[in-house]
Amino acid sequence: MNFKRIELIFLVTFIAIDIFLFGMFRQNMNMQAENVSQDNTNSTIIKEMRNDQIKFGNLSTKQGNAYYISGAQTDDLRSITSQLGNQTPHYVDNEIQSEFKQPVDVDADNPNKTIDKLIKDPSFVASGTDYEYSKDLSTDQTVVYVQKAINHNIYSSEAQIKFFLNTDHQIVNYTQTHLNDVTILREKAETISEQRALIWLYQYNEIPNNTQIVWTKLGYTKLITVAPDIVFIPTWIVAVKLRIHHKFSLRRLTPLRVELFEKPMLNYKMANQMAELVN
Repeated sequence: MNFKRIELIFLVTFIAIDIFLFGMFRQNMNMQAENVSQDNTNSTIIKEMRNDQIKFGNLSTKQGNAYYISGAQTDDLRSITSQLGNQTPHYVDNEIQSEFKQPVDVDADNPNKTIDKLIKDPSFVASGTDYEYSKDLSTDQTVVYVQKAINHNIYSSEAQIKFFLNTDHQIVNYTQTHLNDVTILREKAETISEQRALIWLYQYNEIPNNTQIVWTKLGYTKLITVAPDIVFIPTWIVAVKLRIHHKFSLRRLTPLRVELFEKPMLNYKMANQMAELVN
């Protein structure tokens, strides 16, 4: 990536962030959380959440660090399709869509155990060592692998492999996307803890009563595209399930500290279905 392109990505990214922050400032003026007494301690709010029948496990109070990063979707995947064996691959819109000539047997209870070994073989999938199994995004019929980045995984349809299984516990086909030239765009910044992320979502009425926090993950999600490059920001992803339903919805929270408001930015664009991350 040349210097001028990096400059352009920086410019577009920070213009988008400035617009986002201005909009959040206007929204925050009317938010219920503004009325929450600053004397409330985290432990008091956690107790309130439990009293509201919100179920969750122990929450980490550890703060971390993360970056703004970018990656590019290029035609590298297209050139690698000729190396793939026992399959008929097609390259469509930066994605490999491939069907195995002979279905691939996997462990019935833990298909990832089999795939973890196969994925290292370049004739099975391209750049397989760049990916990691995601239990949270996988289902009985679809095994999802997400691309690894700098200290965290990328949760985006532009950086994943989805293996599709039949009823005989065999992989019949898969789709794959991949990001090249993953680059740090700005210096490391401090992120809020898992506990603080849930408290903020609760205070902003993003976690209803009588729900369960199924899982939380800190990773990268897409902020903006400056083709062919995509800018990603660190994000807390929280899966929330109503106790009477089997399906869950996702909440996203950007966990970087914003000194202007002395609070983290909130991303209110909710992934109401898991599809926003895995489709």
